[in-house]
Amino acid sequence: MAYIRFSIWVILLASIIGCSESEQVSVETETAAPAGDRRPNVLLIIADDLGFTDIGAFGSEIPTPNLDALAADGLRLTNLHAAASCQPTRSMLMGSVPASKGIITRPPLPGGERDNLLSLEWATIPELLQEAGYATYAAGKWDLGWDDGYTPATRGFDRSFVQLNGSSSFFAEPLLMGDESGFEEDGQRLSFSDLSEDFYVTDAYTEKMLGYLESSPEGQPWFAYLPYTAPHWPLQLPDDWLNRHDGNYEAGYDELRLSRFEGAKEKGVLQDGFDLNGFQPKATPWDELEQEEQVRYSRAQEIYAGMIEHLDMRIGQVIDHLKSTGQLENTIVIFASDHGASSGEYGALTYRYTGTGPRFPDHIDNSLENFGRMNSFIDHGLGYAEAASAPFTNSKGSLHEGGLRAAGFVYYPEEVPGGRVSHSFMTMLDMLPTLMEATGTEIPNGNFRDREIQQPYGISAWSHLTGQTDSVHTDTAAGWSSGRGAALVKGGYKIIQEPLDSDWKLFNIETDPGERNDIAAEQPELVATMVAEWEANWQ
Repeated sequence: MAYIRFSIWVILLASIIGCSESEQVSVETETAAPAGDRRPNVLLIIADDLGFTDIGAFGSEIPTPNLDALAADGLRLTNLHAAASCQPTRSMLMGSVPASKGIITRPPLPGGERDNLLSLEWATIPELLQEAGYATYAAGKWDLGWDDGYTPATRGFDRSFVQLNGSSSFFAEPLLMGDESGFEEDGQRLSFSDLSEDFYVTDAYTEKMLGYLESSPEGQPWFAYLPYTAPHWPLQLPDDWLNRHDGNYEAGYDELRLSRFEGAKEKGVLQDGFDLNGFQPKATPWDELEQEEQVRYSRAQEIYAGMIEHLDMRIGQVIDHLKSTGQLENTIVIFASDHGASSGEYGALTYRYTGTGPRFPDHIDNSLENFGRMNSFIDHGLGYAEAASAPFTNSKGSLHEGGLRAAGFVYYPEEVPGGRVSHSFMTMLDMLPTLMEATGTEIPNGNFRDREIQQPYGISAWSHLTGQTDSVHTDTAAGWSSGRGAALVKGGYKIIQEPLDSDWKLFNIETDPGERNDIAAEQPELVATMVAEWEANWQ
């Protein structure tokens, strides 16, 4: 195993510097990769706003052959829980800390977004791996701080090309941030004039990462973080990709919900007993919409599907590079969405602003002819989000399962047996400790890089991923706290309070993943115990 190989190296190093085998080698001594280092590389790919059934391996009709091939030869994760929105998930992922504990809130930026920062009290995945001798690269969405000392260049990445904020145009055009592009490369802020005329962000992230990998020092393991912004709103595509799915969604989101559910069952990502009985969609029934509304919604979904297919194509280019250079066999590939599907109505309906989300400028052209092009700002709406989330309740922004469950998989044939599906509960908090064990990297206790750090909230899932254990969590809990609600999962049970100050509900999400049968009145002692645990550790 990779962990054993690295442990042997640590013991040899300890003997050289005069330590006994029982003494821990400090993190500070693990700064250079040894000759012939065979610790695994790590490629961590995150899709933004992707729904649970939006790729073929999870039941979708959208062509995603590259992701599907990796998923088929890997381990699909059907019970991976993120946060309800982008930034809290990234706090869980990068620092193994819930946002309620790790995010520092700053005053709003000019565009209205808050410059929230991941506290320095938490070590990040790249910092820990960099200290252990890994080369570290990032290309994609950061969303964990604009301030000096909090961007990727100072949080552990050797090279980085990132979108610092939570959302922007996919082209080189101002939509939300005024004159600021929101991009930074290796610690230097970029203006729109620094971006190419044919700039499209999914392409840019891919090309930057390929450049980093091509120039990575031979023999040194690397960590590559690819948090794409696709298919997050605003839905946009290059012109030659805009019409790839023409007419594919004219039947509407109610029909798509049924076909996606059947596809997910066929792919084995929904356990026996999962059904749509009692599922109550919140979107207006498709056949009750005006024809113009149907046309706009279906067109938005066509563009959304094209963004996912385009994303898969670009991911395939990275995988092809790893194959051609002989690196794929020694690379842990992890893919996941950052939460449930987005349900934004931007542009899909004829009015401009729904009262939630970004208040985009009046100059935006959301005419049907301009859907998906520059100066448009659209999303695909609640109905299509429900189609990608069912049988789970709700979507992005909610602490119900439709907001928290993220499609994901792990590919690493050397140690992760392929062709399997895991229904074991896991969270994004577990990603950091899992990768530390997989790469044989110690998590320091106390002082790290001249600052005091706290221990991760998550636990390693590596023994489960490698087929040694049946589950990740047994007696351990995971909790969420947001401005709109609270939740905690433990032992197959979930308490949820949404909205805040409403009564706590209790669900058995192993037998009732759709959260349709509230059993709080039947088990008040369990509710009280779980609420006490949430109040003590997660709020």
